[in-house]
Amino acid sequence: MFITLASRITLARVPLKEFKSGSLLYRQTLSDLAYARLRFPNHKVVRDLELVVGKAHSVIYQARRVKRGDWKEFWRTTWPTLVVSSAKEIGLATAIFTVASLFGFYLSVRFPVLEGFFISPPMREAMSSGHLWTESIVKVAPQASSAIATNNITVSILAWALGITFGMGTIFLLVTNGLMLGVISAGCLRAGLLAPLFEFIVAHGSLELPAIWIAAGAGLVLAKAMIFPGQYSRSVEIRKAGQKSGQLLVGVIPMLLIAAFVEAFISPSNLPALIKVLLAVSLGGAYLTYILTRGLKLSK
Repeated sequence: MFITLASRITLARVPLKEFKSGSLLYRQTLSDLAYARLRFPNHKVVRDLELVVGKAHSVIYQARRVKRGDWKEFWRTTWPTLVVSSAKEIGLATAIFTVASLFGFYLSVRFPVLEGFFISPPMREAMSSGHLWTESIVKVAPQASSAIATNNITVSILAWALGITFGMGTIFLLVTNGLMLGVISAGCLRAGLLAPLFEFIVAHGSLELPAIWIAAGAGLVLAKAMIFPGQYSRSVEIRKAGQKSGQLLVGVIPMLLIAAFVEAFISPSNLPALIKVLLAVSLGGAYLTYILTRGLKLSK
């Protein structure tokens, strides 16, 4: 049981209780093997014990080689399981962003002067003419897609890395980006452009926003290990959290690449709003189904 579990989820992720019982069984089996070799050198039980000890030794002491199958296993089981197991941290990141967005919207409606902090003069000029500033993206879609992907991946890496500041940097990034979305939404409402803004955001936002929330949640996983170490020493917990959060971050990169493509080629296009909404539901629903069906099944 211990060997199978450690082989499937790696030794670092084996729960403490199973690790203690497994390591005890390993030492007992070594003792039994030594005794069997001494008293019954030609007996079948010696070969059986050698097989068990060999498998256990491979799992405990030998580093796993990176194989093509490892990446398949990562996307099939590891990443969705990590997302489900980090649901509290990801949920907290989502809540902070959402509250900041609503607060920014409310403040901007009450105090329009705040728009100057997030709405640039070119954006203001486009809005005053009854258009979104995003319409120019269509003209440079290929370059825009690359720039958008680079920017979003950079933001996600920053949200994760700032977890090392005990989570304060990650929270600050979530709050500022949430405030920005809320203030810009209020500005578009005032300009009569809230519906076009929603139409622009909905398709790519169905993946881009959850990806950033997951990356920020990964940063909070790291911060949690620093503040509340848990069963192991702080250094061990931080090392484990670093591995877990790093894998969470890697998993959002395909989401951001797809979102960047959609934002450059589809979001600013003249496609009907219904098509963009259906695309958003399809993309978001597909990812949610993938995470829940794989992650929940394997985390039980």
